[in-house]
Order: sequence, then C-alpha cells, then structure tokens
Amino acid sequence: MEAQMMSSSLGAMGSLLGKLHTQLISPEHQLPKSLKNGIAHLKQDLEELNSFLVDLSRLEGPNAMVKRWMNEVRELSYDMEDYIDNTMSSNMMASRQMNKEILSVVKKFRNLVKQARERHERYELWSWASNSFCLADGQDLPSTVKGKATELVGIGESKGELIKWLKPFIGNIGEAGGRLKVVSILGPAGVGKSTLAQEVYREIGGQFERRAFVRASRVPDARRLLRSMISQVQRHQRPPCGLPVQELVDNLRTHLQQKRYFVVIDGLWETTSWDIIKSVFPEGGRCSRVLITTDILEVALECCDYQSNASVTWAPECMLDSDYHFDAQVGIFKMEPLSTDDSMELFFNRVFGSNPKFSEQLTKHSEEIIKKCSGLPLATIIIASVFACQPDNSELWSHIKERLFSRNNLSSEDLLKEIIGLSYYSLSQQLKTCLLYLSLYPEGYTFLKTDLVKQWTAEGFISAVEGKCANEVSECYFDELVSRGLVQPNINFADEVMFYTVHSSIFEVIRRKSIEDNFTTVIDYSETAPMLSAKVRRLSLSFSNAKYVAKPEGFTLLPVRSLTFYGLVECLPSIMGFKLLRVLNLEFWGDRKEFDLSGIYILFQLRYVRVTTDVIIKLPVKMRELKYLETLEIYANILTVPSDIVNLPKLLHLHLQEDIKLPDYVGHLRSLRTLQSFDLSSNSEENVQSLGEMTNLHGLHISCSTALSGRLERNLIALASSIGKLGNLKSLTLAPGVSCTSIYTDCSNIVSSPPIFLEKFELLPPICIFSKLPEWIGQLQKLCILKIVVRELRRDDINKIAGLQELTVLSLYVRQPTAESIIFNSTAFPVLKYLTFRCGVLRLAFQAEAIPNLRRLRLEFNAHRGEQYVNMLAGIEHLLNLQEVAVRIGEAPGADESDKMAAESLLKDTISKHSRHLSFSIQRADSFDEEYVPIFSLKIL
Repeated sequence: MEAQMMSSSLGAMGSLLGKLHTQLISPEHQLPKSLKNGIAHLKQDLEELNSFLVDLSRLEGPNAMVKRWMNEVRELSYDMEDYIDNTMSSNMMASRQMNKEILSVVKKFRNLVKQARERHERYELWSWASNSFCLADGQDLPSTVKGKATELVGIGESKGELIKWLKPFIGNIGEAGGRLKVVSILGPAGVGKSTLAQEVYREIGGQFERRAFVRASRVPDARRLLRSMISQVQRHQRPPCGLPVQELVDNLRTHLQQKRYFVVIDGLWETTSWDIIKSVFPEGGRCSRVLITTDILEVALECCDYQSNASVTWAPECMLDSDYHFDAQVGIFKMEPLSTDDSMELFFNRVFGSNPKFSEQLTKHSEEIIKKCSGLPLATIIIASVFACQPDNSELWSHIKERLFSRNNLSSEDLLKEIIGLSYYSLSQQLKTCLLYLSLYPEGYTFLKTDLVKQWTAEGFISAVEGKCANEVSECYFDELVSRGLVQPNINFADEVMFYTVHSSIFEVIRRKSIEDNFTTVIDYSETAPMLSAKVRRLSLSFSNAKYVAKPEGFTLLPVRSLTFYGLVECLPSIMGFKLLRVLNLEFWGDRKEFDLSGIYILFQLRYVRVTTDVIIKLPVKMRELKYLETLEIYANILTVPSDIVNLPKLLHLHLQEDIKLPDYVGHLRSLRTLQSFDLSSNSEENVQSLGEMTNLHGLHISCSTALSGRLERNLIALASSIGKLGNLKSLTLAPGVSCTSIYTDCSNIVSSPPIFLEKFELLPPICIFSKLPEWIGQLQKLCILKIVVRELRRDDINKIAGLQELTVLSLYVRQPTAESIIFNSTAFPVLKYLTFRCGVLRLAFQAEAIPNLRRLRLEFNAHRGEQYVNMLAGIEHLLNLQEVAVRIGEAPGADESDKMAAESLLKDTISKHSRHLSFSIQRADSFDEEYVPIFSLKIL
C-alpha cells in the first residue's frame, strides 16, 4: 500500500487509512476475527468517505454546507487516528476485555462514518464536485515553473533613482549631507516595494559598515525587530532572548555609534514600533541611511517627519524642481505599477519561458488577464505561475479569465488576494498543506528552509516517492512554493539567500483559510482572543509582553499535534498535557534558571523538538520510548544528554550546544543525517571512531572547546579515519569553541581522502593547519565553500584549486608571509563570489578575466616597519563585478602608526583604480601571527 500523508484538506484521512491497513496485515497485531472484520469494514467505509472528501477538496470557494461537512469528516479522521495512537498499539491489545472495548469503539466510529455518508447523499454534495472546474494539475510531485519568481522587470529606473538618494557621499559634503537620511517607499500591496528595497540593499549595502534588513508585521512587535537588527549588525550573533526592549535599544545604539549603517524596515504597518526603533539611531549619522517600505501614507509621513524634525535638509538642489518621484520635504518614493509592456514581458517569461509560442486566442486571454493584474508584479507572477504548470490548457485560461472578470470594483489589494486564492486552489493537496502550515508563524517572520522541511516531514505531510527520501521531496515542495511566488527569498547584499518569508497579502489569505479548516490556531497577546475550535490541532502562542502574562484557556490540550510558542515562560502551558504532540517548537525567556523538559519521554508521538532559550534545559534521563523522534535541536545549555539517546531508531537531526559530551556508542545513531556539535575535547577517542558508523551522515559540525594537545592529537587521527568512511557526507566543519586557545595541529598527514561529494569543507583556525595546500582538494568537484589554514602558500599553489567549478566561497589563512605574489590566472575560480585572504604580508595579483564573479574581497595583513608597499593588489581593476573590499591591518613587531598609514594610503590609491565605486572599509587590528606556533606533527602509519 502506498504511503499515506496527512493534509489540510483531508485531515488525517490518509495516515488513518495507512494505520488501519497496518493493523490488518502486521504480524505483530494478532487480532480476534470479530475485531479484524470490524476494522476491515471501517477501512472500506472510510475509503469511500475519503473519495468524497478528495473530490470536494478541489472546489474553489465551497459553500457553507460543503465546508461544514468537510470539517466534520476531517475532525472525525483526527479523532480516529488519535484513538489508534492512544490505544491500538501492540502492547495494549492483549487482553480480551481490551479487545471488546476497542470493537465497541470501532462500531461507534462506523456509525459516525455512516451518518457522514448519509448527509453527503441527503444534501447532494456530490453534485458540487461533479459540476466544478479543477484548477490543480493532479501531479504528485511539483511541476517545473519556467523562470524565477525573483526575476526583475521594469525596476531599473526606480532602482537607479533610489540609489542616487541613498548612496553615501564620503568626503567634504557638509554637516547636513553627512547626517542620517530616512526614505520611505510608498505603494499598494504587491507593487514591488520589497523587491526594490532588496535590490537597493544588495547594490549599496556593502558600502556601509553595519547593515540590517528586517521584516515588520501588522501586529506591533518591536522586540522581534530589534533582535533581528542586532543579530545582523553583530554578524548573526543573536542577543539573549529575555532582554527588555530598552536594553535591546541600548545594545543596538552602542553598535551603531560612530558607524555608517544602512537599515531597511520592510512592510511597516504602524508607527508604534517606529517610535521605539528610531531611538536606536545615534546623532551624527555619518552618511547613514534608513529605508522603509509601507502601504500607508500616514506611516511614511511619520517616519520621514522624524528626520525632518531633526532639521536635516538632504534633497540636492538640482533635484528639487525635477520630475523625480521624491517629495523633497518628506522623502517619500511613490512606487508606480508596471507599464503594460513590462507586465507582458514578466507574464510571458513566466508562462512560456524565453521562447514563447502561443495561439492568437491565448494572446487575447493573456492581454486581458495582464490588464486585470493592474501592473502589480506579485499578482502577475502568481497568476502566470498557475498557467505555467498547464500552459496548453485552454479551459484553465478561460476559467481564470471568467473568474477574474466576474469580480468587479475590487481594490488592488482585494484583487491581489483573489489571485492568491486562485493560486492556492491550483496547488496539489500536499502543496496546499505545506503553504497553510506557514500560518503558524507570525506575519513578517523569516525562516530557514531546512527548519521548515523538517517540520513538514515530522507532521507527516510528505513521504518518500520515486527514489527520493521524504526530506528531498520536502525540499522540492518548498522550491515549488518559491517558484510560484508564494514564498519570498530574502536575498542580501552579497547575493545570498539566508532566510525566507511570506508576503503580507499571501499571509492574510492562508491564515484565513487555515482557520476555516481548523488546520492551525494562533493566539497572540496583542490581538483579540479568537473563537477557538472545540479541538485545536496545531497551536501557535505568542506572549512576549509582561503585561499579558496569562496562560491561555478555553481549549483541550490533548488533541494538539503541533505547539509553537514564543514569549515569556510563565505563559507556557504544561507540555505534559499535550499527549499526542508531534512537533514542539519553543522560544522563551523568563526569570527561571532551569526549565524541566524531563517529562517529554511520555509524549510517544514526538517527531520534532526544537528549543531556543537562555534558560538551562533539563532533558529526560531516558528517551528510548520516543521511537518516532526525528529532530532534536536544543539551542540552550543542557544539564546532561540522556544516555539512551543513541538508541533512538529514527533520529535524523541532532543539534546540541558546544562543550557537551555525548553518550558512548554515538555511532549507533546510524539513521542520523546531521550532527552539530560534536566536541573533540570532551568526547572519547572511541566515540570519535564510532562516527565512522554513521554512514547516512550528510552534515557534521565538529567543535573543539579546549586545546588539550594529547587528546586532540588522538581524536583528530580518529576523526580522519571516521570521515573517510562517510561516503554521503556533504558538509564538514571543524570550528573552535568560545574558550579554545590557539593550538595548531598539522593535519597534512591526517586528512588525505575526504568524501568526494563534499560541498562545504571548513577547517577553521586555530585547530588544524596544512603544511601546504593539499592536492586532493582540487578533486572535490562539488565543493562550494572552502575555509582552510596553510603554513605556506607558494606562487602557483592556488592553481591546485582554481579549477573548482562550484566554489563560491574561499577563505585562505596563510601562516608564513609570502615572498612573492600569489597569482590568480585568467581562468581561475569561474563562480567564486567571496574571497578572504589572511597573511602577514599582502601580495596578490589578478590577471584579466580572473575570478569574474567576485563580489566581496576581505583582506587581513600586517604593516611592517619601513616596508615599501608595492604590488599589494596588482590587477584589482580586472575584478569587474567586485562590490566590496574590507581590510583589517595589524601591526608587526617594530611597526608604528606611520607604517599603518602608509599601507592604508597605498591601498586607497590601488582601489581607486577600479572602474566601479567600491565599498571600501579599513579596520585596525593588533597583529596577525607570522611566526609558527608549536605544531604537533602527526603521522599515520
């Protein structure tokens, strides 16, 4: 029997049928004949009911009667599965009395199913399904949508104008010109404000010393915005969870002091948060910039008035009388919809790709649909993505055209929501479910792809198909939602997709639909308490304000399958009451020193546990009973790791903080795909060797909390042996812990044959060092990220890795100063974007066409006494796509301030030769080591 999945439209019907099938055929369940027959008949009845439910789930906007019947059947399926999970397990079906009780319940369920079937016939619900048009294409796996939802059309002129206003002017610009400048992008939902802000951020973000891009929401949440800003300003180091808002403000203000910064606040709906956030910006902005996007004129005016009240005049006189979109008084950029030509280009590229071929009839339909989208890029992308999956389906074109033109006098925002609804109904059952799950998170929340796909799998939304594991299928579904424009990537100034988010209009549609289906229930302290369903299945609680400290009431904990909590620990309900919990996602703070999670061992259905807090976590002594657990991620200090964690048969992802000693025989976790962090300092040599038994491992993060040379030597040798056995490994990181002192161990003879499928290979200082750049690195053709320390780098050594076709990030730390220039040849590193180079002496040379895609160059070296700086960066003008150069200059023994100034001066002169206006920053450092520290040379026989 095919694996059955849970879905928002069908409830637990899929997984319920699968479990009933297992009860009938499993040799573990020796059922009496009467009970076996009862279950078989119940299964047959449910299969018929399921077929009705599938047909009705394809309807667009079903009426109240259909919705009510579907909700009743979904709830019935949940209740049945809950009963099976609670009662019908192999260890509870031995006694005759228990079997009689179960048979009685089975009869009761059959009677309820019969009643549902009779209502379906009585109300002739079948007629709705037979007379409806189905938007979905019915494919099990997502189809490929042409083009990208992030492709840019018609934005160039607006981007250019906005950059002119925001680009920092460095030099003798006068007092006003150097102060903080605040600009608001104003326009209707879906017009492309966020896209424009992202493009500007990517283009000029590198020219600022500190930068952050944060997402706001309708619900004021200054705490979340401030924490997000701090984590970006401090290079992704999140502040403690429980800091009061004023401490967050003070923290951020300190980090922005005397810095040139660029902050983007995307999607601001109200001024309450702005009143708090504006206080973080120090006086004397040093050409700093704040960019805000909003749908609301009053918000735009209020934010820009903040600047006006500071008596800052920043509109260049040459622009005051021009046709620019800016109002020189308040600094508002009014974003206009796309032109008809740009809309058509965007639409046709999405539907037909680069070589469109279509009939005259489709051309006419297209023009009318494009006109209806009113020049909104988001509406155009989303509706075009529906057609892209079935471009030759003429009925689909006619249906959507008729649907859109039947809704007259809609505002642009309501029209956008109508189009989002059409896109939703065009999705498969699994894609609908995955999309609705995002309603558990707050509006404006940014999330990682890896976190979300783990939760989808844990919930049972997705199973393995066609040779792909469930995790890989989940990633395909996620990519499809991005491709359709329903999930937006946050692309930063370095062209990296770090996080994803959901547009506010899309969020509003899926939140409403999710509530209708009783798929998720969200309770937020700042909103009116919602009308709760009798049985809550997936619950999200947000209580971040001390004024509202109260545990939610009015619902039963038992049926809850997923709990997401953010806020004060005092508001968190007792976890032990959620007997059927599958997903537990907690981020909390409070006055407690310790939080007891030891009772979760009785939550037998748990699949996913993630905890983020500053409080010490107490885990159960034993976890063996959590036989379904797939993910355990604790971003907090823990007292001890349960000794029997190594016996969890389905554990896929284990993430613990540094300095944690894992139990012996950790290699028994053969199902594990990712492990972070495994501490070389605290774990035994035998445990390190056992890592080689984890042949399913894809990601391994090793830490070293203390530098105990004897144990470290032995463990590194054992580690190298283990890594050689991990043929599926794609990511390997060895990083020092916070308390690790400097100790370099020569790994030249230790690591010699890493897995050939490695994509990320990071051996960070000060743990491992290679005497020279290893030859075998050039054989890792899948490698995307390489960070490595070498004792010596010769002139042509770089050629060993220059041909890596996938390498985008390279960090080279060289201990011995180079005597001659390191040359990057014309064919070197075709896709490299980020290069970090640290060496006591800087001598790099770039030939024409070398590193054609390099965006960011980070350099660290020492100034030397009396040195004549020549050929430090020869040929930098050949790096045509370079955007940012960041330099740190240390001080070699005997050097003084004049030597540093000489190095700085030459660097500035060299970089000024570049044709682009590069972001250039210089920081002073104490010193970068040029002498050898004691190296323990290890030999393997």
